[in-house]
Amino acid sequence: MITIKNKNAQQQSAQPSKSARAIIINVDDLGLSGAVNEAVIHLAERGRIGASSYMTGGHITDTEKRTLAELQVDIGLHLDLTGIFPSTLRRSLKSLVISSYLRRLKSGEVTDIIKRQLDDFEDTFGHAPVFVDGHQHIHQFPIIRQCLMTELNSRYNPELQHSISARTTTPLVNDLKSWIIYGLGGHAWRKLCAENKIVTNDYFGGVYGFDASFQELSVLWERWLSRAPSSAYLTPALHTLPSSLESFGTYAQYGSTTPAIHAAPIALPDTLTTTLIMCHPAVPANNWQDEIKRAREYEYEWLISHQFEQLLYDNNVRLLHWSEIG
Repeated sequence: MITIKNKNAQQQSAQPSKSARAIIINVDDLGLSGAVNEAVIHLAERGRIGASSYMTGGHITDTEKRTLAELQVDIGLHLDLTGIFPSTLRRSLKSLVISSYLRRLKSGEVTDIIKRQLDDFEDTFGHAPVFVDGHQHIHQFPIIRQCLMTELNSRYNPELQHSISARTTTPLVNDLKSWIIYGLGGHAWRKLCAENKIVTNDYFGGVYGFDASFQELSVLWERWLSRAPSSAYLTPALHTLPSSLESFGTYAQYGSTTPAIHAAPIALPDTLTTTLIMCHPAVPANNWQDEIKRAREYEYEWLISHQFEQLLYDNNVRLLHWSEIG
């Protein structure tokens, strides 16, 4: 909990801002391990995140699904052709990039895998994904993006009240890796979403080399949050938790046992500029391995920290769910 040193400072801090930064913090790779699932739940309990994308080749327990539903976490599909989902197309990222850009991928085969992953998602959660994105951003590659859009339109036509949102990768900050990601189909995917009236985020952050310490993560997040555009008539706030749940501490909670965050306005302004920041946290655990396992644990340590909470406060952040903008 953040301590306010005097009454005047508390009163000033509690006043609604005239503008706030509309941020979606999305945890990638839900289902990859119990350590990732646990991190998502812990961060959601503290109002730090409201979205996570699920890998259908992974695993999630019924208890974890119920908890995420109670915490109102938006769950999306993390389309996977380079990770853990078993398929004839599974390959390295480099190989997939080459195959897609040389048009060597067969549309029928790609579509079949997309259908299988959407079917698995719906069977697991009992509903359609709130949004879609891709493991290593493969959802925006040539052929894959066209097949994905065709299937989304077939299943979730807005006219049938089954709308869905999608991640785009327009760089928030001007760094080489962000522009490489965007250059691999980001503009074409964003245009395709606009043409098909699929709601997307405006900017995309969270890109780094998975080699940052706790202190370096604080610098990265300061950069991402401070660069995110503000929207007028938007009040800063962490995620509003269900009234039956007690927050474990939010930056709007000034020593009260009843979180002031529950009073945050639900309505959003008509004009909203949204920034999605991806992250990959996992709680420390010895029963699994992953190429970026240590980076995941550093991310969790940072995102659960009071320093991160203070940074959200300092940057007038309003955390959003995908479902709020969709």
